[in-house]
Amino acid sequence: MLSTELSCEKLDLTLDEVIARLPTLAAPVDEAALNDYLDQLYALGRLRHIPNISPQNVSYLHNLLRQRQPKNILEIGCANGYSTLRLWQVARTWNARITTMDISRPSYLEAQHHFKLCQAPIELHFGNALQILPTLTGAFDFILIDAQKVHTLDFFIRARKLATPDALIVIDDVIKFKDKMANFYDHLHAHAIAYEILALPDDQDGVMLIQNHAV
Repeated sequence: MLSTELSCEKLDLTLDEVIARLPTLAAPVDEAALNDYLDQLYALGRLRHIPNISPQNVSYLHNLLRQRQPKNILEIGCANGYSTLRLWQVARTWNARITTMDISRPSYLEAQHHFKLCQAPIELHFGNALQILPTLTGAFDFILIDAQKVHTLDFFIRARKLATPDALIVIDDVIKFKDKMANFYDHLHAHAIAYEILALPDDQDGVMLIQNHAV
């Protein structure tokens, strides 16, 4: 089983050094090779203290995606692209479109590399999600919010405007960072927005599920 523990010391690597530590992928990329690549990307991320989603979270999201088979997926906060590729790993089966973004240029450049190597046609944006979201078109039926926790409410409000009436909105890390998301919880309660929290013991946190309804 993949370790979810961060190393004691943070390993700082350039993109070239990251690439050198990961396997090469030959076209076409088969499922076994892709899974091995992503496992190694995750393990390396633990050494680098990258806040990638946990293996249990991956399994849970994969099950959600298989059940719902969304056509248009939005992710807010992709870091090095690991979570996005895990979404694509399943959603490519029904040719879902995935749009993601990150505010960190090093993260954006690394995600761009991994997407290209894995031959994943993911729409990647660099910049502040609060500025990017109003420029997006189309309706998203599955939304994952996993970015700066203090801005969760702003992300949610803007993302919900892009959601289909029956979209599922998933917010990660809602337990250990609850103090940074106080205004988000206040907003949910003030507007009687129902939510469910699922604890994920392997990363000592959990995800929140919000079933969207027409606003």
